[in-house]
Amino acid sequence: MSTDDSQRLISGWVYEAMQPEVANAAAAAVSAPLDQVPRQHGPVKLTHVAHAFLAYWWHVRGDKIMPDATDIVIPQLRTLAPYVRYMHWDGDKLIHRLWGSALTEGIGLDLTGHDALAYIPEERRDANRNLFRSLHTHQCGLVVLVRNDSRSEGLMAELTFLPVATGPGKPQRLIGTMQWRRAEGASVVLPIESGKPQELNLEAILFLDLGAGLPDQDLLAGL
Repeated sequence: MSTDDSQRLISGWVYEAMQPEVANAAAAAVSAPLDQVPRQHGPVKLTHVAHAFLAYWWHVRGDKIMPDATDIVIPQLRTLAPYVRYMHWDGDKLIHRLWGSALTEGIGLDLTGHDALAYIPEERRDANRNLFRSLHTHQCGLVVLVRNDSRSEGLMAELTFLPVATGPGKPQRLIGTMQWRRAEGASVVLPIESGKPQELNLEAILFLDLGAGLPDQDLLAGL
């Protein structure tokens, strides 16, 4: 089964994952109860995908402040997997080791193996690198909303970043989701892009309290 959209063939199951009704039912095999995991963070209400993934992360960490890499079992993600980004540090680069299939079709690019920081303007790259590195130090998460002004008003991409421990001497990791949304947190159809870099503008960025409190908001300056 395939769907022809924007002159590209998309496998049926990936196309379904890009629909809001499917995204809003996505779930991992194991999870903390959703009503015990915060969905509202300051002015931002997470999409279901981000909230459900946070509940998975919350569950697998157990009594630790963050899960170990061995706690993250990709097959357990089940219908959340198409929306997941899993990254590790390689020197100053933040490499996507996993880039979900729905995200590949949605933007027209498979970013597996790519440096996530390469898509941030050079003048803001160092500040963002320091911010992402700080998530392990401060034991918190991050949600970033970016908008594409060439698209319909109010459409944004929501990206979450959660820390994953790796042990002494091993590159630290971050994991999270990406989902297209409206301002109020409602998922929308993941748009088909041309595969060309898109002009994205920062709409909002804030820390996620994972139980250890929140760092100084000054860390968000210069982004």
